[in-house]
Amino acid sequence: MKIADIRVINADQPRCQIPLVEVETDTGLIGIGATQAPVKPIAALIADIAPLLLGQDPTLPNRLWRTMNEGWQAQRGRGGEGGVAINAMAAIDMALWDLTGKAHNVPVHKLMGGAVKDRIMAYASATAYDYTGSLKNGRTTWKTPVQLATESRAYVEEGFKAIKFGWANRFTPADLEGLAAVREAIGPDIRLMLDFGCPAYHDDGWTVKQALDVVRRLEPYDLYFFEEALHPYDVEGFARLTAGARTRIATGESLVTQRDFDRFIDGRAVDVIQPDAKQIGMTVFQRVARHAEAAGILCIPHSPWSALANAAHLQILSTVTNGTMIEYVAMAGFRGVPYVETLQEIMSFRLVETP
Repeated sequence: MKIADIRVINADQPRCQIPLVEVETDTGLIGIGATQAPVKPIAALIADIAPLLLGQDPTLPNRLWRTMNEGWQAQRGRGGEGGVAINAMAAIDMALWDLTGKAHNVPVHKLMGGAVKDRIMAYASATAYDYTGSLKNGRTTWKTPVQLATESRAYVEEGFKAIKFGWANRFTPADLEGLAAVREAIGPDIRLMLDFGCPAYHDDGWTVKQALDVVRRLEPYDLYFFEEALHPYDVEGFARLTAGARTRIATGESLVTQRDFDRFIDGRAVDVIQPDAKQIGMTVFQRVARHAEAAGILCIPHSPWSALANAAHLQILSTVTNGTMIEYVAMAGFRGVPYVETLQEIMSFRLVETP
């Protein structure tokens, strides 16, 4: 069995593009993967990468990941270690793992050593602002404390045991009222997380001192973790923040190479690492999860917008003890999207024994 074709399919969604990639063999077997990036550059990159893989055995994803990295990235020198090329490779890699499971007629987790659990908690992922207008301008319409409390109660009534709110590059003393309203609404037993969201990309991020001050002021609300308080590549800053905070510190959605993740894990710079298979591929994700497991760091992936990515995450997280939760975009306006809706609307994801 050899790879005969690699093609890109556009999957339109609100606020982002999720290109799907199909890898087809000469026997007609098809594997599918996804990434998060504009469709046109992904299609162009995959057209350039495909010749490296055509005619190859698709059931060797670890080897083919190296083929893509060395054959396209290093030898041709395009894009360095990161860039959108990694997104294209990630989608192909996910499709190869899917195809390999189908070829062997087993779920992917069995190819990775087997599951240590068959159920993983899903947390409701929402925002403290409304998605209106463009993504940038939409963040100016902030939800009131009453709205936040009402929304939070609705998630709990559905059965969610954990909720995260994205505060989108803003958290001021006035926002404490909204967070307090959420905690009061959901009670003490529901996990509550807060995502500040890569502030350095907006040119007004916090210093370590400022982040520590905010985290300490949030301690009365018993956050399960506090996400992306600093520039996503500031390993030293995150290490200082993690050492000084009582709340778990999380980051990782913006990292794209294994070296990036290794620096954070080896440097004890986080309590929670957040890789995303649709951005780094299942091959690297698995390595990151196991490295974090050995270091005693939780692996809770970044995974909005893509049911396919969550399916990939479930396969990997089931094989490690530190994969404790999966992100589920629970906001109104997103549940009606067919591609998102392929996730079961339940509060945990159960592993099934199908390829």
